[in-house]
Amino acid sequence: MRDLAWALYRTGAYRPPTTEIEVTALRKIQIRTAESLGKGLSRIVPRMPYSHGNRKIGDIWSFDLPPVLTCPYATFCGRSGPQGLYKGKGYVCYDLNTVRYSRQHLLREYLNYIHIVKEGYEWLSGWTKFVVHNRGTRIIRLHVGGDIFSAWYWDFIKRLAGEFPTTTFYLYTRSFPIIAASPERPKNLVILMSLDAANFSYLYKYGEYFDNITYLLAGEEAEAQIPLIRKAAEWAEKRGKRLVVFLEHSRRKNLINKIGTLKKYICPNEVGMELTCEKCRICFTKSSNPP
Repeated sequence: MRDLAWALYRTGAYRPPTTEIEVTALRKIQIRTAESLGKGLSRIVPRMPYSHGNRKIGDIWSFDLPPVLTCPYATFCGRSGPQGLYKGKGYVCYDLNTVRYSRQHLLREYLNYIHIVKEGYEWLSGWTKFVVHNRGTRIIRLHVGGDIFSAWYWDFIKRLAGEFPTTTFYLYTRSFPIIAASPERPKNLVILMSLDAANFSYLYKYGEYFDNITYLLAGEEAEAQIPLIRKAAEWAEKRGKRLVVFLEHSRRKNLINKIGTLKKYICPNEVGMELTCEKCRICFTKSSNPP
């Protein structure tokens, strides 16, 4: 996988295109490069750095980075062993579970990381221009996998949102200190604070720097975390921010029953509503109740 990623980078298989004809030409380079390293490898090579939405998120494009590697402030979500939530029995991180079964997904994330580090802002801007102008995207989610891993990359994100003011950009992050050190950003860039039981105390130190607040309810001690969700809801409401609660996927039904009256804060899709992220928008719009 590593050799394939670097070979694709060196052959220019992901240089930013300006037309659909160029995308077709890039695909030929991708296939040729992959097949030179092993028959059938072209089947796992992504067409472009951005990926289009699905039945859950709708018409939203995503740009991902490798989980853990680009998550400097990850809590139990990206760890197994003694530091993990289940002490070695599995990961809570959605993206880690995804890449275990999708080599194409993992390859896209590493290709993105290589190009960001090696090619810089113009590469990211070029591909964003293509999906915005040629594919018509109006909403971009950053980091289903990965996170803001450095101050310079945070500057890239802010610059990107400023370059495409009619596109909504949003992301969930645990990189609280990086955001707090340079919080100024364009209005079309929505940043959500990603809390859980391990980092909850940082709400009071860094929460003001975020547009909305999220909480991941996970683990066998979930019931004991309900007071934390209540505190987060009260804190967010006083400051005119939204609180959105997400549930550990494998235990969702059980957790919904435990959370009681706080159910109203759970992501609508996770309580069974047939509503895509594109239509819902509670994460990337600001509260209608300012303080």
